[in-house]
Order: sequence, then structure tokens, then C-alpha cells
Amino acid sequence: MAEKRTGSWLGSVEFSGIGGFPEKMTTSLIERGIELRRVRFGDGTVSGMVSPADYWETAKTARRYGVRIRAGKRRGLYFTAMKYSRRIGLYIGFLAFILLTALSESHIQDIEIVSSGTVTAAQRAQVMTILDECGIREGSSARHIDSTAAERRIMLEVPESSWVDVTCVGFRVEVALETGTPIPEMVSVDSPCNLVAVRDAVVINHTVRDGSLAVETGSGVPEGGLLVSGVVTDAAGNVTFKHASAEVIGEFTETREFFLPYNDTIQTADGETTEFTWLVFQDDVYPLFFGTAQVDNAVYSEETEVIRLFGHETPLKLRHGTFTRWRTQDITRSADDCIAGLAKMQEDFEQNFYGEYEVVSCDKQTIPQEDGIRLVVTYTLRGNIAEEQEIEVD
Repeated sequence: MAEKRTGSWLGSVEFSGIGGFPEKMTTSLIERGIELRRVRFGDGTVSGMVSPADYWETAKTARRYGVRIRAGKRRGLYFTAMKYSRRIGLYIGFLAFILLTALSESHIQDIEIVSSGTVTAAQRAQVMTILDECGIREGSSARHIDSTAAERRIMLEVPESSWVDVTCVGFRVEVALETGTPIPEMVSVDSPCNLVAVRDAVVINHTVRDGSLAVETGSGVPEGGLLVSGVVTDAAGNVTFKHASAEVIGEFTETREFFLPYNDTIQTADGETTEFTWLVFQDDVYPLFFGTAQVDNAVYSEETEVIRLFGHETPLKLRHGTFTRWRTQDITRSADDCIAGLAKMQEDFEQNFYGEYEVVSCDKQTIPQEDGIRLVVTYTLRGNIAEEQEIEVD
């Protein structure tokens, strides 16, 4: 079945027909995706309602099946516009209003940092510096800001940030910044639990707050091995089940490999851009372009800005959609390029996966190969290796 048409928001046309094969006519229209409303059949007659965009197709189909069709009442936006179609100045004024309003709101005039918590002056200054380096500053274009890049940099460079959202509404940029470390999911403190090792390690030191220590400093423990027991026996032989609480620092090694080829084919989303704009009024969306808003092999991003008149918000909005084509590029790296790229890969890996550990040592081995360079890194790490394991008590 053809895709359903969306022209009913333009208005409606009532029709009536007589003779021929009205049932076959309506079946054919429905199969082609024509939206029919209030359809009624009589003795050899048919009546109903369609959108203005679908009426001509309805009339053509009626003739094909021998139905003599006649249009009735017409109502809606389309016919109102046709009524005033000779008043060119009205349309020119409306388009000029939209254009001038959009242009007046196309540059950033205010940047505000909001948070439900406490943001220090140093954090605010650091965020404003990052925004400026990302091209988000007063006077710059509000339609082409890279909010995603700014959000990523703030999350990476402001250690206290736990959630960031950079939004541009009209000429105002709002940075929602939440700080603090989220509380990790833990077993209920009311339920008894042991502490076990999350990996093979050597115990370096420990701080036990509750429970019975099951390992000694300097001893090795396998993954899943018991570190602190929640089953405590006192001098009288009485057994108590507790929620074990402790910090057990272990030292362990891990080996990671990274590889970069000399010759590579990469795809980057920095090709040709195609923009589409819609006018939004409540739940209705009106395209300000002809054709279909679709570009193959591209990344889509979207921004919405409120249209303001003399500083006051109107119920109208402009939605800007941008398709950026993927660009395929063949690159050739030198040995120095590969080594620099491998160093960046290693740095990103450590930030993403070793942020909670102390890197005691890092032994690197660079292995040139026929098609690229391989980097083998052996880490010696220290960190808390304890995790809770609930005790099931009958």
C-alpha cells in the first residue's frame, strides 16, 4: 500500500457521486493511500470528504470507474489562502516577518549556566572557556553551534560534572550542569553480604569497617575469592550475619594491545551539508521547502528555536534539520603518525577504563609490522578490588 498522504491539515472538500462502481472507486483510493472521511454509500451513490490535495486524484479515479462526481463545501487553510491569493502584499509581509524574525534571533546574545546543585566560580569560568573554544560565544551564530562537542569536552575536562546539556533556544544558550558523583548501586545495608575480589590481585592494604578479614597483606587472591566475610563468630561461639564493609586495595597487571595500519580507509561526517527548515505551530509542522527531507548516507542533527517578536516569545518555532554526508577518505600514515595515533588511543583507553585505578607502572613495547605498528602495553594497577556478594540466609 502506498504511503498515507498528509494533506488533511490544509482543509477538506466534500464530494458526492452517482452511477458507476462507487465501491470499486473507494477501494482503489484507499489502496493508493488516499484518506477518505465520512464515506457513505446509498442506492448507487457515494459521498464523503477528502483533503484538497487528494480531490483531483479522487475525481480522476471516479471517472475511471464511471462515477459522476461533484464537489461540495470547501473549508480550511487552503481555501482561505486561495480567497486572498490576489493580495500579494499580505504574503510578502508574512514572509518578511518570518525572515526578519529569524535573522534577528540567529546570533547568541546570552549564555547562562544553570544547575540544581552548587557550581563554583572556577567551574563556571572553566565551562565558559570551553564554550568559547567550541565557538559558542556571544555574537556567534546560534544556528551552527556544535553542542555535542561542547558537552563532551565539559564532561572530560570538568571532573566534578556528572551530566551536561547544552541547548540553544532562540538567541539564548543554556548550559545545564549537574555536579557530584552518582551513588553506586549497592546491596541493601540491612542484608548480610561478603566482600569478594573482582579480579586476581595481590592485597596491598585494607581498611575493614565491618566483617571479618579473610586475607592478609601481601597474599594473593583469585577472582571471586573471599576478602571480608559477613559471617562473624564471637568468643562465645555465637554466629552473627553482617553487612561486610571494607576497602581492600589490590595490585594487579593487565596487558592491552593497540594497532594502527599504515594504509586505512576512514569515514568522517564532514562532507556536504543539506539543511531543511520547518515552521512549527503547536502540533502542526509546515515544511518551508519543496520535496522530501531525506539525504542518504548522512548524519542528521536537529535544532529548534522559538520565534520572538520584540523580545517576547511567540507560539511559532523554527526547526532546522541538517544532514551531513559521510565522507570516505583513504589515508596513508607514516611511522611517526602511527606512533602518535597509538599514544592517543592509549590515552583515551586509560581515561575511559582506568579512571578509578592508580597506574603504578606502564611498560610499552612498539612492534613494527608489515602493514602497521602494534603497541603492547603492560599495566601494573592498584585499586579497590572488593565487591559485595549477598549472603543467602535460610
